[in-house]
Amino acid sequence: MSALRVGLLALCLLAPAWAAAGQVEDPQALVKRTTEEMLATLKAERKLIDAEPARLYDLVNQIIVPHFDFVAMSRWVLGKHWRTATRKQKLRFVRAFRTLMVRTYATALLDYTDQEIRYLPLREDPASGDVTVRTEVIQPTGQPVAMHFRLHLRPKKGWKVYDVTVDGISLVSNFRTSFATEIRKSSLDALIERLEKRNTEGSTA
Repeated sequence: MSALRVGLLALCLLAPAWAAAGQVEDPQALVKRTTEEMLATLKAERKLIDAEPARLYDLVNQIIVPHFDFVAMSRWVLGKHWRTATRKQKLRFVRAFRTLMVRTYATALLDYTDQEIRYLPLREDPASGDVTVRTEVIQPTGQPVAMHFRLHLRPKKGWKVYDVTVDGISLVSNFRTSFATEIRKSSLDALIERLEKRNTEGSTA
């Protein structure tokens, strides 16, 4: 499995977990606990998923989407183009980008084959409101793939993932570079239309 697919797989393993009322769960504890919950769900429904792969879309929408800050991700992915975009363009892009991620995450999750996940000590103070949860996915060869999850604390919403790096490569930075090139060659509207078309084709595949 490629490092990028491993990274996308790891993103799938983050599910929303609600702490006790009035409390915010430690971000690393959240990642670990919800990873185990997601893997248990995948294992329990594996036969159904193998027969109906689209079932994963529903699972990702239920347990992944609420835990990611897609507006922040979209803003950073588009960079300067977000500042000049209209409200309608922003809404369309966020929806298209979110759907793209859901389908990508679901596809990556199908590759999971009981790899071991290690959690490294947290370096930042969660009180800062912005932390990196560092993990390693151990491949069958024994070679670890390093993944760093970036989360920020949103008022009344808890910790949200806004980026992940795989062996030092940022998912957001990767999309930002490729999308900027596409916008420069065509336009933001053209990019949005391409993403929407790709998502529609994926839903009918």
